[in-house]
Amino acid sequence: MGTVDLVIENAKVYYGGHFIEGGVAVDGGVIVCVGKDPRLPEADRVIDAEGKLLIPGAIDGHVHVREPWERSDRKLVLSASDVPTDTQAAAVGGVTTVINQPNVHPAVVDSKSLKRAVEVWEGRSYVDYGFHGGIKPKTDLEGVERLWSEGVMGLKIFLASSDPLWPPLDDGDLLYTLQKTGELDALPIIHAENDSIIARSVERLKALSRRDYASHLEGRPPVAEVEAVRRAAFLLSKTGSKGLIAHVSVAESVFEVLKVREGGGKVYLETCPHYLFLSNEDLKVRGPWLKCAPPLRERGENAKLWNLLNRGFIDVLGSDHAPHPRELKERGFENFWEAPNGLPGVETTLPLMLTAVNEGRLSLKRLVEVFCENPAKLYGLYPKKGVISVGSDGDLVLIDLKREEVVSSDRLKMKCGWSPYEGFRLKGVPTLTVVRGEVVMEDREIVGTEGHGRHVRRLSETCVSSREV
Repeated sequence: MGTVDLVIENAKVYYGGHFIEGGVAVDGGVIVCVGKDPRLPEADRVIDAEGKLLIPGAIDGHVHVREPWERSDRKLVLSASDVPTDTQAAAVGGVTTVINQPNVHPAVVDSKSLKRAVEVWEGRSYVDYGFHGGIKPKTDLEGVERLWSEGVMGLKIFLASSDPLWPPLDDGDLLYTLQKTGELDALPIIHAENDSIIARSVERLKALSRRDYASHLEGRPPVAEVEAVRRAAFLLSKTGSKGLIAHVSVAESVFEVLKVREGGGKVYLETCPHYLFLSNEDLKVRGPWLKCAPPLRERGENAKLWNLLNRGFIDVLGSDHAPHPRELKERGFENFWEAPNGLPGVETTLPLMLTAVNEGRLSLKRLVEVFCENPAKLYGLYPKKGVISVGSDGDLVLIDLKREEVVSSDRLKMKCGWSPYEGFRLKGVPTLTVVRGEVVMEDREIVGTEGHGRHVRRLSETCVSSREV
């Protein structure tokens, strides 16, 4: 083998399900060699890992970068999120591929809106990126079929109102939609909360002039999530469609899905770092900064979700990165209903999980599974991404498990300028992020080129359906 573009040597490389001492060679954006240092080829650039961990680049399949954001009177949203800054944040956080959610403007629900999203992202991202499509009530399902054929990773469905422009599906629409996704072998991604329960709860609380922080918790009770998860899982099993339940926040939701899995249903589960590290008690103190949907739950649920994640019952981790401007969040100090739902997190998810590894709450192997391998398999990117293997993309992250930092808003790359984890002490951070062979982040600073990130599409129907997560 001749000279290659990049060699990372003297590392502990996650390869074949365990760590080996050696290195990785990348040429033309693709991994060409994994092995002991003496067997690695000459390279234009050689990086000494100094014994640090080298893992596949993380894949965050649940981000809300707020672009495109056109034909909307809520332009203030763009002050907190755009493609360059959010993808810089991803790179600092060890994320080499992001998959954007469809509730932008115009919403990605057909070929035309997908084309517009691709145009807006083109030449502006620091990491690779893909898109989820979405399904609204009364959506033309022939259009959904075309959207799926164009390589989106999933099809987002809301069972609770997310936005006046994105109403929830009723049961008839849901059943019809899942019949179609089953025929297509497509992946519906379901925000599962019971819209009627939430609407009635909120109506009652507002009638009592409740606008305190706890009103949000009461307005979206656990039963609203559990009922919707049960219903969605049941209909997925009856239609033969696979599906992903997004951002589960209570253990009972997991148990409902496990019942369906026992009967052969292919229903997968995602949780988010805020349901592992934050609780309703934190929200009662910090208020609108921690407002999200589903809301934060009792602290006991954190421990239950950690247990289920470790045991393999929760399949993927996503940040649900949803930045909002400070001005909008601060409206919730006087009236909690006026603060938008959503927390930024693409930059902090991997460091938080590495801190959990240091604390003994999670194994490194399990972390790689839920944040690298499984997302790649679920979203149809494996083995191009999510794994260190010859022929895979050169998406790599070097980890310093001993390095400590404190989350501080003034040091974050995220444009929104705040974090729900402000003041958290981290132990374990990415120190090098490589996207297809190009070093994008080094020593916690961006060194890559805007526009290096490429649009990635789902590889094939077979890749998604033939592999179990």
